[in-house]
Amino acid sequence: MTRLTDAHLESYEYRMAKRAISITLEEDNLLWLHGQTRGSGKRSVSQIVDGLVADARAAGRVHADSIRSVVGTIEIAATDPDLADADRTIRSLFATPRRRARRPRRRRG
Repeated sequence: MTRLTDAHLESYEYRMAKRAISITLEEDNLLWLHGQTRGSGKRSVSQIVDGLVADARAAGRVHADSIRSVVGTIEIAATDPDLADADRTIRSLFATPRRRARRPRRRRG
């Protein structure tokens, strides 16, 4: 068994873009996934499941309750319906860092 040193472990975690999870499936579905794995030439059931999820997302297959709207979450001031003053208003909500005064440069001579 090979143990990963700290340096190798960091590298592995950095490259690992996927996350391991545990799922429970009906026996028939698990057999189907194994068959898909063998038939597709993929290396693992995880690749098949990941592909199925990606395809479903691309096709817009989502549960209706998972869709959220931002309608009604903001109020636009009646005095500024075109948001002409929006930049100034938003900037005023955040503190601006103080700039250090520049010292005059000394001439070499």
